[in-house]
Amino acid sequence: MAAGSIFIALTVFFNVFGTFLARLHSQQEKIWLLAFALASYTAAFVTWSKVLKYFDMGFASSVTTGTILTLSNVIAFVWLNEVYSVSKLFFTCLIVVGVVGVHASQ
Repeated sequence: MAAGSIFIALTVFFNVFGTFLARLHSQQEKIWLLAFALASYTAAFVTWSKVLKYFDMGFASSVTTGTILTLSNVIAFVWLNEVYSVSKLFFTCLIVVGVVGVHASQ
């Protein structure tokens, strides 16, 4: 399971990094940001295919999606100066609870 967990971490990293770069591209309109974002999404797709060799689709999908959404929200608030409301914080916490619950039930 250690290799599967590494592939989950890589999938999350490449997806969140790609989203971050795509958001920066929308602000700065530098083509190299978009190119790196697409490369990052491609790497996320490759590592995702490896994740599915180690975990069931339901588990892998819920853990990666929840983690990606949570990290993307945190990065958007901290580094991209996006507005973060109490309701967003509440629902992000629910996502974290869901990810922990799914992971604990595995």
